Amino acid sequence: MRKGRSNYRAAGKSRLALLIMLAGPVVAFGQGCVASRGAGLTGVHDGVSSEDGGFSESHFDLSSDFRWFRSHRHFVGDVEQTQRAAAHNEVINNSNFLDLGLGYAFTNRFRMQVVVPFALNSRSQVVSASGQNLDRYKTNAAGIGDVRVLGDLWVLPPDAQRRWNVLFGLGFSAPTGNDGVEDVFESYDRTSGRILAKRQPVDESIQLGSGAWTLLTELYAYRQMGNRWLSYLEGSYTITPTSTNGVPTYRSNPYEAITSVADSFLLRGGFDFAVDPAHGLHVSLGGRWEGVPVRDIVGRSEGFRRPGYTVSIEPGVLAMFGKYTVSVYAPVAVFRTRLRSVSDIENSAATGTYQHGDAAFADYSIILGFTKQL
Repeated sequence: MRKGRSNYRAAGKSRLALLIMLAGPVVAFGQGCVASRGAGLTGVHDGVSSEDGGFSESHFDLSSDFRWFRSHRHFVGDVEQTQRAAAHNEVINNSNFLDLGLGYAFTNRFRMQVVVPFALNSRSQVVSASGQNLDRYKTNAAGIGDVRVLGDLWVLPPDAQRRWNVLFGLGFSAPTGNDGVEDVFESYDRTSGRILAKRQPVDESIQLGSGAWTLLTELYAYRQMGNRWLSYLEGSYTITPTSTNGVPTYRSNPYEAITSVADSFLLRGGFDFAVDPAHGLHVSLGGRWEGVPVRDIVGRSEGFRRPGYTVSIEPGVLAMFGKYTVSVYAPVAVFRTRLRSVSDIENSAATGTYQHGDAAFADYSIILGFTKQL
């Protein structure tokens, strides 16, 4: 019994900090029109040692993480706008994110990580007149995103016999991603009766960057619950002191003329079970809450944003092979809501007409992770 418990703690320690690995600190969370960038998990735990649960001191680790989702279900508040699908005029986002990370552990308690993100996004929408759909067209954005740098510190010295620990992460993202990618939009001209083409910035939901420096904060905690079970809790919040990035939206609401630089958040928690601790095979099940707040905690919250959040059930599988770790997660949405933005509230007050914008959300996403300790 004692030997089996020790084996789990040795094999499980490497996993418990890698369960929530993937990518690097995410610039923005959410799925669909509620701005979302990055691979969808904070990844504060890549490069963890198999001996004591701490980082592999004086070692590098490489990570490559991917996320995909398709958003097409429109919501105003938590009410789905099913008429959009019935009329075939829903907006459809297809989002693909690839995050490449390099980390280095200075000690078994402290590590730095740099993440270079890439994205390939498309947005399909219709041009209509007199209630008739005339054409469906796509706009696209592809390239590098905002580079992130983060430092992670275990609160307690890592120990193979320790039943719990907490990790804090602090860092920043630089505005290396283009926040003003342009493509061709279609519009109907009533005078000529023709569809016209115009080049302008793509929707903020598929833009590559935020256009501003941001502060990244993270927290991860775990507790072992017997030989094969553990519970985990992870949170991340992106702080954006900049109010707007100067990119025009060409929207009719005058308070939405410029794109907002919005805070974002992620909270995950659940349980993990070691199916085969000796060979590093684990399954997990947890909850996930991610989105964009109505107001930022620092600075003003002006401009156009789609605040809201998604609550998901998140199953996962993770396996380790020596210095390699692979994982698959599939968050499935159970609740989605588009909140009223500051611009909605301001325009309502100015016009005397209630305003509440919509947003499109995904049903689920697929997150794949790969890490190698060097």
